[in-house]
Amino acid sequence: MEQRLIDRYARRLQSRMPLFGRQRRRKACEALAADGGPEAVPLLLGALASEDPQVRAIADTGLRQLRRPDAVDALCEAAIRDPAGHAARLCIQTGRRPTRTERASLFLFVTKQLDAYFREDYEFQNLRMEYDQADETVREHVMAVIRTGDRRCQDFLGVGRHLHKCTDAQIQGALEAALRRRNWPWLFKAFLQLPMKHGYPLIEHFRKSGWQPEDPRDRSMFAQVLEDAAGYAPPKRKAADTTSSVFERWLAAAPEGTVDTLIEKLKTATPPEGVGIVAALARQCRPDSAASNTVRTHPHWLVRMAGYATGLCRGSLAQDGVKDDNYWICALHEAGALLDLWPLRATPAHLEELESAPREAWVGQFGAVRKVLRGLIGHRMDAVDIEDVVVEAYEGAVEVEEA
Repeated sequence: MEQRLIDRYARRLQSRMPLFGRQRRRKACEALAADGGPEAVPLLLGALASEDPQVRAIADTGLRQLRRPDAVDALCEAAIRDPAGHAARLCIQTGRRPTRTERASLFLFVTKQLDAYFREDYEFQNLRMEYDQADETVREHVMAVIRTGDRRCQDFLGVGRHLHKCTDAQIQGALEAALRRRNWPWLFKAFLQLPMKHGYPLIEHFRKSGWQPEDPRDRSMFAQVLEDAAGYAPPKRKAADTTSSVFERWLAAAPEGTVDTLIEKLKTATPPEGVGIVAALARQCRPDSAASNTVRTHPHWLVRMAGYATGLCRGSLAQDGVKDDNYWICALHEAGALLDLWPLRATPAHLEELESAPREAWVGQFGAVRKVLRGLIGHRMDAVDIEDVVVEAYEGAVEVEEA
């Protein structure tokens, strides 16, 4: 088809110059290369299949010398559509990539530039976003890379992993995939385990679907959840949007070490160093650990803020916010304890803490969340057969054994 378009373009040129045969095609290809716009890209790619080696050479040079960002994007889009084709080869050889960050992640992944990809999107956030919006052709290109067996790819959407071992991004991606498939039984099992930041938004989806659990005990609890949440939208977290880039860099500078050595370092560390140490502790310790208490009572507010930002510290389930003498900590981590607690890990002490909440804590938006969480914890403690949920893979995904 592209060759016919080349011919058509050449015929337009012929009205200005009397050219025939191969000469006409060469001049047309030269004109396309000189144009260098996005419309010229598919025509030049088509010319790479020409029987005339000069036409092929002109087209190849023209594609390698593309300068306009929209033309480079067009070349990268062709590579995404055909990762084994000429466009992908040219992009890899010339170091081209899409201008948009999310699209660049998809491009790097499907063209198997995995070292570069994992330096930029190691948790699959950008890739998952593009995958969800892609057509079947592009999705299959993504899955083809997953099937190569590269161990770094095994965590795409948490394939084959227990829900509580997945990152927030993996959980959200799995929920979106299950919602598209209207897989209500799996979503309900996940709802029984998920913290309210993920679980509460599912309630309105359940309500609109009309779906009901089969088990009478589940059905009774489910009806109460729908009633408790009626009219109250999910609270929005503030921390994710307000953490500064400087603070993010401090968090990223997490040192290696055991819990004991990290806590010892924290005693003499500068505040920026302390933020990194807290990030390292958060990878190894639970919110109810001794390390959590050390961070929560640290004299410098930046260290305490890092504790709440990483989830190592939490507030009280009976209060809508964190109790701290620093304004920014209180403002940025509203209701973190309430939204982050996994019912799967809740203890009788958590339930007692909820029950101790004052009367005013049971009204309004956070009151609705508190009621739903109390119901889930109580249901979990009464039930004996709540199974651990495994995140589903996209259809056709390959599971790779963990090392």
